[in-house]
Amino acid sequence: MGKITDIFGLLVRTLRRFISLSFILAVMILLVRLHEMVILSNYHNYPPGSFSTLLFGIKYDIILYLRVSAVLMIPFLLLGLFSQKTARVFFISASVLLVLGDMLLLKYFSAAGVPLGADLFGYSIEEITQTVQSSGEMNVWPFIFMALFLVYMVRVIIKHVYYKLKPWMLLLISAAMFASLAPFGFLKPQPSDFVNEFSLFAATNKLNFFSESVLKRYVFNEQIDKQSYTFKTNVATADGSFTYLDEDYPFLHQETTPDVLGKYFEPLKTKPNIVFVIVESLGRAYSGKDAYLGSFTPFLDSLMDRSLYWENSLSTSGRTFGVLPSTLASVPFGDRGFTELGDDMPDHLSLMSILKTQAGYSSSFTYGGEAHFDNMDIFLKRQGIDKIIDNTGFGEDYEKMPASASGFSWGFGDKEIFRRYIDEVKTDTASPRMDVILTLAMHSPFEVENQEYYLSKFNERLAELKLPGKTEAFNRNYEKQFSTVLYFDDALRYFFNEFSKLPSFNNTIFVITGDHRMPEIPISTQLDRFHVPLVIYSPMLKETAKFSSVVTHFDITPSLLALLDADSIISRPKAAAWIGHGLDDEEDFRVGNAYPLMRNKNEILDYIDGEHMLANKEIYQVYENMDIETVNEPDKEKELEAELTNFLLKNNHACKNNKLIPDSLKVYTYHGQ
Repeated sequence: MGKITDIFGLLVRTLRRFISLSFILAVMILLVRLHEMVILSNYHNYPPGSFSTLLFGIKYDIILYLRVSAVLMIPFLLLGLFSQKTARVFFISASVLLVLGDMLLLKYFSAAGVPLGADLFGYSIEEITQTVQSSGEMNVWPFIFMALFLVYMVRVIIKHVYYKLKPWMLLLISAAMFASLAPFGFLKPQPSDFVNEFSLFAATNKLNFFSESVLKRYVFNEQIDKQSYTFKTNVATADGSFTYLDEDYPFLHQETTPDVLGKYFEPLKTKPNIVFVIVESLGRAYSGKDAYLGSFTPFLDSLMDRSLYWENSLSTSGRTFGVLPSTLASVPFGDRGFTELGDDMPDHLSLMSILKTQAGYSSSFTYGGEAHFDNMDIFLKRQGIDKIIDNTGFGEDYEKMPASASGFSWGFGDKEIFRRYIDEVKTDTASPRMDVILTLAMHSPFEVENQEYYLSKFNERLAELKLPGKTEAFNRNYEKQFSTVLYFDDALRYFFNEFSKLPSFNNTIFVITGDHRMPEIPISTQLDRFHVPLVIYSPMLKETAKFSSVVTHFDITPSLLALLDADSIISRPKAAAWIGHGLDDEEDFRVGNAYPLMRNKNEILDYIDGEHMLANKEIYQVYENMDIETVNEPDKEKELEAELTNFLLKNNHACKNNKLIPDSLKVYTYHGQ
């Protein structure tokens, strides 16, 4: 009995020491929040009203402290039975790492405007290094200060707090620690409590967000591997239905995409050139009529009036990694993004490969950065691309964008990218062509040539727009970001002026869209990050139109192929595995189809179906202005969760087992390597 009493007494003393030490962790977590409130929020121009949001976020810092303490308590107590010193070293080491990790995650959020989650593990070390370098120098002094202060606090608390804790205090604090691990709704930020998405993320503790994201990602994946998907032969769409053909190929369906584009074009008598202009970070929030931050793309706006324009288009991913597979091939996401599958990408159809094999098109990709980023080059080579021009092959006559504070530059600016492309097609007269241009300037660190000129142009544009006072004040916090939007717009004007001088101009179809919305200008809603303009312009258009129906990047390739097939330019496959249903030319607002959306690598959390959206297990109503609002519709929430889960199961099966298309369709794929 005496031995048991001794062990119990030792456990109580060890618990008292643990809780005493845990106060250090609480203080350090709160100091990280204070650092954000006083320094980072001002340095990185958080939007007006952020101070109160950050103050409210202390609630979630306390919850993080309690959760971390609950996780560390058991190993600390076990170690304390053998060595009090070892237990202390364990706790102090873990606390230092966690606090420094919290600071790093906060540094990322303050620069990127969105918190970092499991998507971290979707990037290579080289890609992570480039991203960090682009944001400027990493200041290590706050991290050193935190580590030294933690050591100091250990000495203070051991001396002055350890002996003052009463048994009832130990019991109460321990209970609170373990209770924090329960899945209570009030323990996590609720979207309905915040005015926009940025405020939600600002209040959220970044370390807690990261931890939950990683746990969801890997625990959920284990569950996915053990489940089977539901196969339905017919699925209704806005213009009819998909008839699925083979349970083992879950996305394979009859290719009956209607030709909605043909009635707007003159008959295609020769093979048209097709040029994609994919614009880094071009969001509808600041482009096009009725942009809620005002439009900073006056030239593109004028082009919209002469084009087929979808004002409610959605990108399929919140980062660049998803734009090429979605726009050119309408394929699912794979595990971390389709291009991340690398050489293990399943066989698939694409606009580029079909045009090459069926109509002899040549193709190119022009990009001011490194084409190997996100494996873009690997994906394009699978389509049979003829030429990739990135920053390693631009030539000496072009100038890179100004470097960040660390001396890093992503590569060439938008005007130089367009100039390089124009110089290429002037000398290479091969026709027909299908070319892809990806811009770069609207990206951190937001340094462009003639920066001062575009900063002054931002002020001029702001005066022209006559925005409400709050919106104007908000925009002024992000003048550098908006200056790059204006720079892109000027570059696009240059591009069309120069291209119009080429003989091929009158036989070219231009597709212009954004890869995603810029997160460095705070995002308003979970849907806002995907909201981008989509413009199809051509001198061959006989009629222009603006559409308010919701479409996605998935829909572009099926509709272009339907147009070319209708005019006998190609003979499209009788079956395909497109995720998209084709562009919807309904002029009034409607969401006629269902789509998965991948906000980050490793995270497929969003699904839109009709006028409802599921975003990270929250259900929203989608309104005509593309605003969303949480609703209490548990049945609809369960329905969309089931649809998203079923998509994930099909996605998992098709991409891991090479089950997108059967052998009979591989005649449409490139076999040159």
